[in-house]
Amino acid sequence: MRRNPVVLVALALFALGCSGSSSTDDDSGMTDANDDASMSADSSDGSDSGMNDGMMGDDTSETPDTGNVDNSDGFGAARAACIAEINKLRATESRPAYTLNDTPAIDTCVDEQATYDQAHNSAHDAWLNMVYPTCNGNGQDECLGYGTSPAEVVACLDAMWNERTQSNCSSCGSCTTATTLNQSVLNCEDTTTCDFYGHYGAECGHYCNMSADYFTEVACGFSTAGTTKDWAVQNFFQ
Repeated sequence: MRRNPVVLVALALFALGCSGSSSTDDDSGMTDANDDASMSADSSDGSDSGMNDGMMGDDTSETPDTGNVDNSDGFGAARAACIAEINKLRATESRPAYTLNDTPAIDTCVDEQATYDQAHNSAHDAWLNMVYPTCNGNGQDECLGYGTSPAEVVACLDAMWNERTQSNCSSCGSCTTATTLNQSVLNCEDTTTCDFYGHYGAECGHYCNMSADYFTEVACGFSTAGTTKDWAVQNFFQ
């Protein structure tokens, strides 16, 4: 997970976070920022311990109604599942729903980021290095090797959300109630009880990005590599 800017440029903040499936041991290429792009950099090994215990939601057996969700890249159902699950989880904490940032141009961009990262086996690589910058937003979570079906997307998101149960994430809820991503938030999310980048254990950044009230939109992108273990990204916007 990463937060924008991972490179804390002036007041532009970012957060990054990555979640690996049971077949992925770590998040390579995380240089200074773990999976959540909303904070500064996290550990270089990008280890995602505890990220595989998320359970699929009960509603994952049915293909989500894509409604007005863009399907020009063929990922309409996965994208609908992505926004629906994030908002379902946010509702458990009485947080306002995110809006899906969903245009053909944005979707192409986030798909390119996920595809690039998978091809280079390096989480957040495109996001950090501004390879496809127009959809970066202010933070990113990334699912490594979960796949891109609706059920697989939900499984990754649930695993990320379950970070909140870790002892070193116990105070994150109070940090993410802020409505502006600023230095105070970064300080709040860099403690032993809200360990955004995993300096004191498994990271909390995925949960922070997903629960934050300082973000209002999310774009969901999917690798077009065409393997059974494709990657996916979620980019967050203020």
